[in-house]
Amino acid sequence: MNSIRILLINLCCLCSLYSFSQKESTAVNVIALKLHYGSVFIHTPAVKNVAGSQPYGAALDLSRLRMDSASYQKCNCYPRYGITLSYFDFDNKILGHAAMISYFLEPSYRISNELKFSMRAAAGLTFASNPYNKIKNPENNNYETHLNPYLQIGAGFNYNIAPHLSIALMGNFQHFSNGGFRQPNRGLNWITGSLGILYHVQNNRLPGFKPTRYAGWKSKKAWIDAGVMYVPGQGYNSKIKGQRKYLYGIFGQVTKQYGKVSGITGGAEIYYDEIQYTSVNKVKRSAIQAGIHAGHIFLFDRVSFSQQIGLQLIKENTAANNVYLRFGLSYMLTGHLSAGVNLKTHEDNADFADLRVMYRF
Repeated sequence: MNSIRILLINLCCLCSLYSFSQKESTAVNVIALKLHYGSVFIHTPAVKNVAGSQPYGAALDLSRLRMDSASYQKCNCYPRYGITLSYFDFDNKILGHAAMISYFLEPSYRISNELKFSMRAAAGLTFASNPYNKIKNPENNNYETHLNPYLQIGAGFNYNIAPHLSIALMGNFQHFSNGGFRQPNRGLNWITGSLGILYHVQNNRLPGFKPTRYAGWKSKKAWIDAGVMYVPGQGYNSKIKGQRKYLYGIFGQVTKQYGKVSGITGGAEIYYDEIQYTSVNKVKRSAIQAGIHAGHIFLFDRVSFSQQIGLQLIKENTAANNVYLRFGLSYMLTGHLSAGVNLKTHEDNADFADLRVMYRF
């Protein structure tokens, strides 16, 4: 689950540039083809059976590159965003192969007229060919469903070799898992190096702009978000030795902005988690659980991305650690109402992903 934390934190790139795709100004079309080669990352002993696998694949980007001053001032960068179609062979009969479709954002930082440094974040869906099956594929501890959420981060350099052509060299960290919906679900993580060629329909030369400062956040007061959360039924979880029937609860959180796009948070939650436990006498137990948490939040117009560490104060499940991590993505529907999703994790296991609606005071 450490890999999920790393990937989710870097999804701030997705949130920070989300609003750029809503209004077009000065932008150029870019088509890119990339080849990948790498290795599977063994993040837990439970997936040691796929050690040594060397995934290889290809990706096609259909994208837009923003080159206007307004876009530059939002992040001191030139954002490229679009859709990626990818295919990977994981070089292992247990893991099989997979196809991905994802939305990506790649801010670029101008080093010289020809050279740029780029960072990349992507999120989408994976269709994987060979999930766990107790008869056909019992050794796959990485994933248990064909369809899974997909995340990627990367960093590298682009170099202009002609007015319309660039080459790109990038390191990438990629992940997919089902968020604890079914087990086993340790997640599949792989690291690749990629070499690509980018075709800019218009010129690929980036203009030079000077960054500006923004201090309007200093006058903003702290605010409170309160709401409800819900989790539908989920499959058997080997960590808690039970099957979740449903979960619902309430939560509250205080946020204070301290920078252009950053804030600190603190809050509490209480929820009813009905789990059918596996035991000798098959006893069915229901539980009230509660915790407190604090952390950081990225604030980008209507989109927010939070990362928090929490302490479980009341719990029925003794198998999970008292300390947990919570990651959230939300969108403001109106001036006060927002909706989103949160992922709660214990160590290297996803506990649950919840849907939530909240009101801002």
